[in-house]
Amino acid sequence: CVSSVSICGEKNLMTTTPLIKLEHVERSYSLGKQQFVYVLRDINLEVAEGDFVSVRGPSGAGKSTLLHLLGMHDFGWTGEYTLDETAVHRLKPKERTILRNEQIGFVFQNYHLLDDLPVYENLDIPLSYRHYSKSERTALVADTLDRFSIVGKKISIRGNSPVASSSS
Repeated sequence: CVSSVSICGEKNLMTTTPLIKLEHVERSYSLGKQQFVYVLRDINLEVAEGDFVSVRGPSGAGKSTLLHLLGMHDFGWTGEYTLDETAVHRLKPKERTILRNEQIGFVFQNYHLLDDLPVYENLDIPLSYRHYSKSERTALVADTLDRFSIVGKKISIRGNSPVASSSS
């Protein structure tokens, strides 16, 4: 484990096959003339379905690098990464992109929402990459907005999304 990053969590004792498995994963950046700085070094991790995990550490410790690696946004690492029995480290970039679009979701600290779109469309767009039909996306977005009491945000600025219910 990287000395300045701690990975803490609660283990689900019922599952034996890890959902996420990292073996000897490393990420380094070149400083020039065969000099490298390692951000992640010899990371070994298993996370089973249902596990609760938090990644903590000081600024610059590699937390974001680890999350970007797990989310398949970063391809410059070495080692073995298995996601739900798929050997990510053996996939071609296009295959990784397809897997990421279908299996990974991110909630960014700074939201990364498109300012000119309503919340409804900000939720709908990522779902469109996952091959859901329009009616499936509409239902998923409506359920999510209802779950977080954002019912009034269902109305699109352009009026081409579902209309909000009478409650706001």
